[in-house]
Amino acid sequence: MTDAGLVVLATLRDERYDTLRDAADGADGEGGAGRMAAERGLRVLNMVEPVVVRRLWSDTELDRVAEVDDSRLVEAHARHGIHGIAEYLAAGPELLGEWRRAERATTRGGHPRGAALVAAAADLARIGLIGDLPETLLREVHERYLAALGGPALRPESYADAIAWATRIRYGVASLLMEGEEENTKRPFDYLVDSVARDPDAPDVPEAVWRTALRQADDRTRPLIAQTASLSGRWALAEEAWRPLAEAGTEQAIVNYASAQLFQMKDLARIEALLRPVAEAGDPVAQLNLGVVLLLRGEADEAAVWWLASADAGLPAAAYNLFRHLGALGDEEQAETWLRRAAEGGYVHAFSTLAALLHQRGDSREAEPWWRRAAMAGDTEAMYVFGHLLRLRDDDQAELWLCRAAERGHDRAAEIMGNAAEERGDLADAEKWWRMAAEAGNAEAANELGVLLSRRGDRADGAVWYAKGAEAGHTVAMFNLGAWLADQGDLDEAKKWHRRAGEAGYLSSLNNLGALHRADGDLHLAEEMFRRAAAGGDIKARLNLIGLLIEDGRSPEARTLLLELLDDPDNTEEIYAYAAVVRQAGMTHVVRTLLRWMADAGRTDAAHNLGTQYFIDGNLDEAARWWRVSAPAFPVSAYNLSRLLSDQGETEEAASWLRHAADAGYPRAALKVADQLVDFARPDLGVERLLPLAGERPEAAFLLGLLFLTGLSDHQEGEHWWHRAAQEADANTAFDFAGYLAERGGEPVHVEFWCRKSAEAGHPRGALNLGAMLANRGQVEEAEAWLATAVARGLDDAAEPLAQVREYLTRQETS
Repeated sequence: MTDAGLVVLATLRDERYDTLRDAADGADGEGGAGRMAAERGLRVLNMVEPVVVRRLWSDTELDRVAEVDDSRLVEAHARHGIHGIAEYLAAGPELLGEWRRAERATTRGGHPRGAALVAAAADLARIGLIGDLPETLLREVHERYLAALGGPALRPESYADAIAWATRIRYGVASLLMEGEEENTKRPFDYLVDSVARDPDAPDVPEAVWRTALRQADDRTRPLIAQTASLSGRWALAEEAWRPLAEAGTEQAIVNYASAQLFQMKDLARIEALLRPVAEAGDPVAQLNLGVVLLLRGEADEAAVWWLASADAGLPAAAYNLFRHLGALGDEEQAETWLRRAAEGGYVHAFSTLAALLHQRGDSREAEPWWRRAAMAGDTEAMYVFGHLLRLRDDDQAELWLCRAAERGHDRAAEIMGNAAEERGDLADAEKWWRMAAEAGNAEAANELGVLLSRRGDRADGAVWYAKGAEAGHTVAMFNLGAWLADQGDLDEAKKWHRRAGEAGYLSSLNNLGALHRADGDLHLAEEMFRRAAAGGDIKARLNLIGLLIEDGRSPEARTLLLELLDDPDNTEEIYAYAAVVRQAGMTHVVRTLLRWMADAGRTDAAHNLGTQYFIDGNLDEAARWWRVSAPAFPVSAYNLSRLLSDQGETEEAASWLRHAADAGYPRAALKVADQLVDFARPDLGVERLLPLAGERPEAAFLLGLLFLTGLSDHQEGEHWWHRAAQEADANTAFDFAGYLAERGGEPVHVEFWCRKSAEAGHPRGALNLGAMLANRGQVEEAEAWLATAVARGLDDAAEPLAQVREYLTRQETS
């Protein structure tokens, strides 16, 4: 790495650095393995330029962290306490993992009592009992957590061992439980508290723990517990927590105490009596909540008066309430004014409400920043909308927001994440997201998941998801389920789902339903379904109707319907696809009828295909007739006609159509003409024919090389084109070239060249022929190798010549 000039950056704790430096002196014995390893470590240290990174960051560094848009650093900056930022970020996850692993039985290496102590401390901290926790409190509370883990069945360690394990220093300075400033107190490592608080699957703090915390609380921690209870929707606990403070006459406590009662819809008159004096004294929160009480009592106008006072005092929630009040009265202009004030004041609900209002009005440009603010504030729907807007303009941040929304349970966001994964070819990721969305009830995702599973061969599993999407009303899922059921032979259920999808407007299901009735012999119902789908614009259904009418002898209507389709050139591909299907089903009369009507309407492509159909049917006169119609415009028709006429002995006309096809640039015709020129010894004309094709077709490059080698004696140019042909030709093509030369008595070296190319490309008979040629020339060792290759490739014909060559080699060795 040194020679390559690579820079290696690594981190190492001071303790480990000192250990490595001291290791060489303390290693056992000169030349011992321990000493050699230590000396190698010392040599590495001697090569480095150490940069000392202080454990605690400077104020300037911390100020820069506060400006960084990285949620991990922002959290670490806010919560690291006495620890360094790096310790919080690095040690935290390790400590969290160790805590979780400790929950198992002591017989399996666990520390269940220690884990319970940490859990108790974390929960007490996250409900508001911050700071140092008396060990007596931890000892009381942790028993509940230990019982939840399994209690005596885990054979928990002693309390002393549990405390020793939980307070043991890891990673330099961190431990699960930190020593408090006062004696016999502990506090949890902040990262553990934050991790539990962020975990959506973390269990709620037990009621008994809340009440124990309240008994332990003082005037500093009681408001924190009350606020945490409020944020958790534990209003009865919040009320209990605020009561002593409210009874002491603290205005803020009175407001919060009344608010806790309001959320429980307790006695409104009593709540009003608490709030009105404080509101009249100018407290904006009291004014806001008094307005809510009055609204609940049907006094909306007086409520608006108090909200106006609160909003003017700067409370955005009151402005939002005014928006709703004025909106209900129909004063949309004033309502929007207050909504903007609420949003600009930072009221989270107002962000997405204003964004939606602007979006509905068509002002997406102004709406987007509000969607972003709502998303950043944790609004799941806003995360989805903002991510979707970013995705529409291919912004790299789109998937970040959609992923956040999906992880919060937004099924449409998960569906779009699945779509994005499929677009980039990551089907495993697509399946994960679609499954998440489908399990949340998203019918579109259920259908997409069904398609994905079916395509990889899990058709029964795919059908399960089709069924879920179908039951949820997804018409494509109904169609897919009906198609699967029909394949399984459950025609009654297949008809049921196609009928439901058809009634919901899905035309393809009406077409399939018609096909099922037709297969049953119920032509009347089949025609009805085909007509309904065709009237809605389904091309396949119209073609099925045309086919049914042809078979039923109602050609005039069928012809009219077909000619209407021909008015749109985009329908041609569908017509030919239908013709291929009915041809495979043996309905050649329908195929010929369709193609004849198209040809009569001036479609030369149909004339060509009609000629081909007659050729397949063995009616060569009709084939020639229709190919004559299409040959002037279709070189392939001219080529086919030339071959047909040649077989019938009409050599002069055959040659004319072959030249016409070649002049029109049809490659096979040009090759055929060039091949004839090789036989007629006209290399100059052959080169003229082949040069336009040789760059793309190996057959043309082969013939061109042959002309240069044999007719024009230009070996350099000939070898150039043969190497070009060899690069493009596969094993079969190279073998055909060798056969072509052998049949015409070509030079043995040329035949061998193409035999070798075909053999090297994997052709078994090419290997046999090459081995035979080499054996005849006396190169028996190489011949044996190629003959053995032919046998290994499964060619039994090579076994006898291989045995003969090996017998010859054995005799030579003996002699």
